[in-house]
Amino acid sequence: MSKSRLEAFSDGVIAIIITITVLLIDLPEGDDWQALKAMLPLVACYAVSFTIVGVNWVNHHHLFQIAENVSGRMLWANLLYLFVLSFIPVTTGWVGRSGFGVFPTRVYSVVNLSVAIAYILLQKTIVVGHENSRVREEFSERGKEVWVISMDLLALASTYISKVHYVSIILLIVAIAPWIIPDLRSKRIMEDR
Repeated sequence: MSKSRLEAFSDGVIAIIITITVLLIDLPEGDDWQALKAMLPLVACYAVSFTIVGVNWVNHHHLFQIAENVSGRMLWANLLYLFVLSFIPVTTGWVGRSGFGVFPTRVYSVVNLSVAIAYILLQKTIVVGHENSRVREEFSERGKEVWVISMDLLALASTYISKVHYVSIILLIVAIAPWIIPDLRSKRIMEDR
């Protein structure tokens, strides 16, 4: 399979994930501020999820810029990543409609942690399968990966603290903040080619 075909498939799945997520937002059940206000938790959760999926898409794109070919392991690692990412719409709707209920927020945190782990696994699969020692050297530094896992674990832990479980949503945003700037390791490798 060509790299461009894998990227096109992944782009399609991610586009569907975003589309399904926005379709969870129904029209307001009235024509006043109160009707709109009732939707705010779901809209807020959608905004967070859109940002998380968008940041994942950008970094997925940059990650595949360094891949020279596609192996079977990469296909399976990518499929696992997309599988876990595809749970974002379900958990987004659940958190938003529950008004940031404790258990839905906990599950949302678990899904985001799982996405981070699956992405790191995909990244490792691409790097290990790479023959270029420069790629392995660049990706030996794991600062962003440690950051996102630490923050996602902290977000999950905060869902077990009574009356502050919603802080986990803020921590999930903090977790992906460094990833908003695409991975510079990929950029440096591309510039060297």
